[in-house]
Amino acid sequence: MVDFNKWLPLARTVAFGAVCLFSVITFCLSAHIISLTNSYRRGAYYNFTALSLASAILSLLSLPALYVISNKRRGAVTSFVAAEIAWLWFLWILWISSAGSTAALVWVAYCTGGVCSEAQAIEAFGFLNWLILMFYTLTLFVLAIMAHLRGHTHVWRSEVLHFDWSAPATKGFEGGVAAAQTHFTGTTVQSAATYQTQQYPVGTVNTMASPVPQQYPPQQPQFPQQQQVFVGAPTGGVPQSPQV
Repeated sequence: MVDFNKWLPLARTVAFGAVCLFSVITFCLSAHIISLTNSYRRGAYYNFTALSLASAILSLLSLPALYVISNKRRGAVTSFVAAEIAWLWFLWILWISSAGSTAALVWVAYCTGGVCSEAQAIEAFGFLNWLILMFYTLTLFVLAIMAHLRGHTHVWRSEVLHFDWSAPATKGFEGGVAAAQTHFTGTTVQSAATYQTQQYPVGTVNTMASPVPQQYPPQQPQFPQQQQVFVGAPTGGVPQSPQV
């Protein structure tokens, strides 16, 4: 397992130092070619020399400042991972533009000595600075994304030298996805097993008993039949017709 807390600051120091060294060489060569073209015609210069000179100046002014501020001051905005990635990304775009504009000149590849050799050196150091800054920036960008997916969302506002790049995933994050959390409402649910059947002693009446179920369908109420009694009839029978 690579200890990025140890190797990333070292790679940062080497990258910044190499780019600054190559920028000094590019600055000197570009300034010399511009002075030669001005000697032939006032204000004349090659486009690739101007772009290379600007890239070298920006690198020499910004990279030492980023390095010193990150080591001497905590919490500076320029030391944030997001700020460093954005600025270095801009620098390596400048360097590849300057190297590409130099390589686009046909005469640079076919002549030797003097200005041609200096132009070829500017092209070579431009590509070297582009490769160094691009690889370091992409490495830092990938590590920041991995830390963000492990739950360390504050990595973009952290400093490169003081962030724990080997920190494990935070609690609740698995594979970059937050695990489902259970929220309790505070209401306690009792199990049915906790209820006990109330026992009644023999000989007593359970007043809480459930009502007797009724028969379905309901039957019509039956009323007692009443015997018809005629007025004036003898008791115990129906009057008979008189005999003639």
